[in-house]
Amino acid sequence: MRFTKSSHRNQQLAEQLEEYDPSTGDQKRLALPTISPLMVNRFPRDMVPLLRCNIDSGELAVAEELRVVADGVLDAVLRCKTCGAEFRIEDGIACLLPEQLTEEDKHEMSIRDTIDYDCTNPSPFVPPAEGWRSVFSDILEVPAHLDELQAWPTNTVLELACGDGRFTSLIAKSGAKILAVDFSINALRLLAWRLPAGARVGRVHADINQLHLASRAFDRALTLTPLDSRDERMNMYRTIAHALKDDGRYVGSFEHDDLNRRLLGLPLMRRYSKDGILIEHLTTKTMRLEAAPYFSKLRVRPIRPRVPLVAKLPPGLALPLLRLIAALPFVRHFGELLLLTAQDPLRLPVEGEHRSGNRIAKVAYRSYMHKKNKKASWGEESV
Repeated sequence: MRFTKSSHRNQQLAEQLEEYDPSTGDQKRLALPTISPLMVNRFPRDMVPLLRCNIDSGELAVAEELRVVADGVLDAVLRCKTCGAEFRIEDGIACLLPEQLTEEDKHEMSIRDTIDYDCTNPSPFVPPAEGWRSVFSDILEVPAHLDELQAWPTNTVLELACGDGRFTSLIAKSGAKILAVDFSINALRLLAWRLPAGARVGRVHADINQLHLASRAFDRALTLTPLDSRDERMNMYRTIAHALKDDGRYVGSFEHDDLNRRLLGLPLMRRYSKDGILIEHLTTKTMRLEAAPYFSKLRVRPIRPRVPLVAKLPPGLALPLLRLIAALPFVRHFGELLLLTAQDPLRLPVEGEHRSGNRIAKVAYRSYMHKKNKKASWGEESV
């Protein structure tokens, strides 16, 4: 496999995706080992301060521990320090899902829980032969995300719409601490089975559109969710920008209004299948316009190109060809996904919050006011 310059730190993670036998051309997904859920399903105590109340965004704290294990909590009561509202941690999952959901969200949650993430008999993930989450698709898609994310062992990562751990398990192997959020309770249960031993992951059952988190608390953020409206996406960008540190980085992928779809005149809005999940296909321009109010530095590029007949070639030929197509002008717009990398989060001004200013100017002004035996202030504002 060929990786970009930043991928040497992610190579071991990405290589778990693929086992290739040149003699047969077969590829197989390496299944993550199934381990006792008690090893990974606790909610880490040190991640509780990252959570906020659904009602007033107040800080949550553990009011009562009902069942604990090692450095984590299996069952507990969380209480808002501001309004006193109570929430629960049940079987290691922080339950923050509000009662009020849109009809479309209820529809999607039902599909996720009953079809996509059936956890009646938890087992290692087995990839389909083709399509989304196939080995072929993952080899094109996963390293691109990991390379852009650049997660380090010291990082705290926010993952929204984590699903059953497709990326969570790989990021966890880097040693990073992860707050994994999804509104499918079954996906979060499966995630506990598929995490590597020792993973530092806090699972949260919540709606992205009504999620509140600590400010400037995360080094990285990752999303892989279509979301079905501009309002939902912009609300998500605002949540992420608020939660990221000033030097944080956000990586997200969205369905692309790719060249195939434009040439064939296919709709921008559709469902994955009849009565399935609603998604919208975006252009690079649309994505930039939506994310620009929340991040000052943006990069958008198509990935996972879909070119007729290429996928029928032997993997040794198809993969290099598709990677080349993804790098070339114009034809790269065959990519089915848009990968967004955003930095320098923009925040709404906070009343009374001082900016860094100019250090020399502040020292000079304070010295001047001190010589005049006056308080260093500008009008009624302290300097």
